[in-house]
Amino acid sequence: MRIATGGFYHETNFFGNVLVTPEMMEKVTYSGEKYFEAFTGVRNYRGGLIYESDKLGIELVPVYLAQISPCGPITRESIELARDTLVSGLWEEHKKQPLDGIALTMHGAGAAYGYPDVEGEILRAVREKFGPDMPVGVVLDLHGNISEEMVDLSDVLIGVKCYPHIDEYESAIIMLDILHDMIKNNWRPCKKLIKLPMLLAPGQGVTLSGAAHDVQQLCLKLEEQNSDLLYLSFFHGFPYADITIAGTSIVAMAKTQQAADSCALEVAEYTWQHRHDFDVPINSAEKAVDLALEAYDGSPVVINEGSDNPGGGTPGDGTHLLRELLKRDVCSAFGFIYDPEVAEMAAKAGVGAYIDCLVGGKTDNLHGEPIELKNAYVKCVSDGAYITKSIMGRGAKRTYGTTVCLEVGNVSVIVGSRRVQTIDDNPFICAGVDWTQKQILALKSTHHFKGWWKDQVKTIIPCDSPGIHSADLSVFDFKNTNKDFYPLNPNAVWEK
Repeated sequence: MRIATGGFYHETNFFGNVLVTPEMMEKVTYSGEKYFEAFTGVRNYRGGLIYESDKLGIELVPVYLAQISPCGPITRESIELARDTLVSGLWEEHKKQPLDGIALTMHGAGAAYGYPDVEGEILRAVREKFGPDMPVGVVLDLHGNISEEMVDLSDVLIGVKCYPHIDEYESAIIMLDILHDMIKNNWRPCKKLIKLPMLLAPGQGVTLSGAAHDVQQLCLKLEEQNSDLLYLSFFHGFPYADITIAGTSIVAMAKTQQAADSCALEVAEYTWQHRHDFDVPINSAEKAVDLALEAYDGSPVVINEGSDNPGGGTPGDGTHLLRELLKRDVCSAFGFIYDPEVAEMAAKAGVGAYIDCLVGGKTDNLHGEPIELKNAYVKCVSDGAYITKSIMGRGAKRTYGTTVCLEVGNVSVIVGSRRVQTIDDNPFICAGVDWTQKQILALKSTHHFKGWWKDQVKTIIPCDSPGIHSADLSVFDFKNTNKDFYPLNPNAVWEK
């Protein structure tokens, strides 16, 4: 059996001002042997496909994958280039030797100028080239904004169940297993999409506990109880994409339409009935530090500044929380803030030097003004290379770019050169900081960091300072996202 794989993977925050360009895409594309070298043994979607294809005796053919870090909108030129490169690559492989199926790994919250439904557009182009009979499967992030086109144009469509996304590997395996069985036994799943008039900010959706956990458990329970049900996806959505299809949705896949319809409806009704349970507290930087100091009992307390989470398309150079820690001179480590200019300056000065600089706040005004550091001691300079240790992406080789540690009073300020969220303790290790000796550890992430940090610290305090990933959706000037959806409209009505 011969199955080609690829895709376009980007979570788009339309409020960001860093655009996806063809030049950016060139650095993060994978095909052929490069694909296998990058992802074999890695706990992500691609690693799961590689593992399962070997197990099932499938010839997996990596054609074209563009995997871009979350940021602002995708340019029209970029999405058209990615779409055409992927489809032409698939077709060339099909001409060499007929493909039995296509397995795509995409996000679900991609949005481009002229193409608000990126995943739907790519699936449309694939179908236009290959016709309705080619088996097509796709695995998506649970923050996907799901359109009717995405469901109609794919045979298998599933999303990860966990946030943090510790089940990417397993989700890809499930998608490939269903696709493989379809091809082998010549059948097609029944599907049902239900969209709810509801917007969930990522800060509201952790599945380790709370409302999102309860919906996740209901999905698992129904899958176990109903033998006709193949998979239930609870897509939280991603409101910051600011597109008309943004919102929460349920997708059921089953052997019968009755099972798909009834199970999707049960989950949708439960989610809607418990919509108020997703609400979360909004802590300013000042309040978050207050809470952390109160909670400190000799072991570090983590403050996560989710509103400036690079994993959600933010600048990563927000200064609100860092400014508060410096103001109070708390025994803390900030791991880390994005500022390649300062990282390079410190690297050139060298370990042991003292520098004056302006750190952070250079992308926009919303995330805070630059902070003036005087006589900051350069404690460590690193290339920022690391291997992911979190279960989410474990084994992946990554880098923060040039990374430095600046000591300012009792605060260790780690400065990196690449926009990426912190998911384990690698920023601290790269910067030579013993985080176990700090009162407060500050980082920029919403929930993914919990996949590792929940087992390392007892207390985690969320911080929602001003930023384009804030859990307070009322602060956004949405142009296309439906403002009649809950919670923007507290009296929203779901017409079934």
